[in-house]
Amino acid sequence: MQRLGMEHGKPIRRHYLSNRDLLIIAISSGIGGVMSTYIGYLGNFLNRLFGIPFGAGQFASGLHVFWIILAAGLIRVPGAATVAGLLKGIIELFTGSTHGVAIVIVSLLQGFLVDVVLFILRRHNLPAYALAGGVGAASNVIIFQVFYFSGAPPSFILLISGIAFVSGIFFGGGFGHGVLEIVRRARPFRLGLDPPQKPAAAFSQHLRTVGLVFTILLALSFSAGATYYFAVVYEPPWGGPECLVEGKVEKTLNFQLSYFAGEETTIVAELVGEITHLPPQEYSGIPVRSILEKAGPEMDARQLRVVASDGYEVEFPLADVLADDEMLLIVEEKALRLIAGNYPGSYWVRQVVRFIVE
Repeated sequence: MQRLGMEHGKPIRRHYLSNRDLLIIAISSGIGGVMSTYIGYLGNFLNRLFGIPFGAGQFASGLHVFWIILAAGLIRVPGAATVAGLLKGIIELFTGSTHGVAIVIVSLLQGFLVDVVLFILRRHNLPAYALAGGVGAASNVIIFQVFYFSGAPPSFILLISGIAFVSGIFFGGGFGHGVLEIVRRARPFRLGLDPPQKPAAAFSQHLRTVGLVFTILLALSFSAGATYYFAVVYEPPWGGPECLVEGKVEKTLNFQLSYFAGEETTIVAELVGEITHLPPQEYSGIPVRSILEKAGPEMDARQLRVVASDGYEVEFPLADVLADDEMLLIVEEKALRLIAGNYPGSYWVRQVVRFIVE
């Protein structure tokens, strides 16, 4: 597909990315890469809401692709979505994604598939964006299957792929098209989008108005949730692997594992999850009970809540934790991870930032 713009009043077609295009990619990918941590938080919230460790979060996966659709729709040059996806993935990696380098591959593939769909259809309209968003969002399941869900039953992979596809249609393609329509109407920088169309019939105009209102409400909700997340929940990974013990304790404790030098122990544990399985191996870290004893739980405390930087959390009976020799806090990929040898895999929390005693 060629880029159509205007030069000296005449239409031009080009196949390259201009400086303005690169700026648009940098802005959309930068914001998208940072906001993806909030989207991960939404996914974990949905998982807790449905009472399962993962899978339900794919309802929000289309929001990852939204930023790629936005770049593709603003630029309309083959390869723009791929470049946007690659840059977005790199930014996610360096802002503390829990998926490590896999997130770069996921985001790159999403951008590539968006480019492929738009190139084949040769259209930049709602159906094209919806299909591109659905395919791009569903592709993340395949990559995560390779990296994390090895051995998962095909029925489960098909289910969460379908959820991601639907999310991509609505939140990636639909939401992306709605935002592009708003930009097209405003035309703040003469972005070269399609010119305003002829007045539509009353019913069609009504549908467009409803879509516009829905887009604005969704954008406001998304922005409000992200503001709350980054202001209250988010812990930046570049601050170093620290954890805060708070709640019903005699002394609030903000610590690094180095504070407990000499108390490190090694256990052999096996991660047995509903989907993921890791064979028995050695883990070396600090017993959680030693950390809690340092903070001093109050007499009426009954529960320990472990919270990750992306909002994921699990709960344990406090008495069980204080008697557990198989629960450690270790450093893994420059973050803290809870190893819960006596519990299912969903209790092995990555990027731990808080222990809340209640």
